[in-house]
Amino acid sequence: MDKNFKIPRWEELPDVELYLEQVISLIDSSIGKYINEDGKKVITKTMVNNYVKQKIIEAPKNKKYDKTAVASLFVIAILKPVFSMHEITSLISLAFEANKTEISYNQFCEVTEDAVKKIFRGEELEPKGSLNEAQYILRNVCRTFACKLYVKEKFFNISAFLIPSITSTSPFTSSGFI
Repeated sequence: MDKNFKIPRWEELPDVELYLEQVISLIDSSIGKYINEDGKKVITKTMVNNYVKQKIIEAPKNKKYDKTAVASLFVIAILKPVFSMHEITSLISLAFEANKTEISYNQFCEVTEDAVKKIFRGEELEPKGSLNEAQYILRNVCRTFACKLYVKEKFFNISAFLIPSITSTSPFTSSGFI
């Protein structure tokens, strides 16, 4: 998992504006295998339309989404399993206020990939050190996603096969937490 998880960088996103189906296909083909739930699409037309109505992303121009909207949808797709939409909107705003959009997006990609690698390898995560508060928040946001991904892959994907009773009973047993 850790060596394969890759989020397209700003420079790798298409320079041309994309129709909604193209955006959904791009996101699903890039990260869907890591974060989709039960074979469902990571992002759907309905979700994107709701994000536009709620002003989370810019409305398309001539039914096409620009690079900033596509990058925002990648961030949303990654964070929605662990944060509410209100929280994600605030985090995106914080990131885009701190730097240019492409810099913030690439930092998000790098920090998320690094967190996933370290969590899956069992490596120590760095302390706050000299990071400013916004950088430290970003690191912890990405760690949260990485931890969720790890638990999902290492526990939930195998628990149904190895310990069938876990899915239908309490996570606590007579000998303590599993």
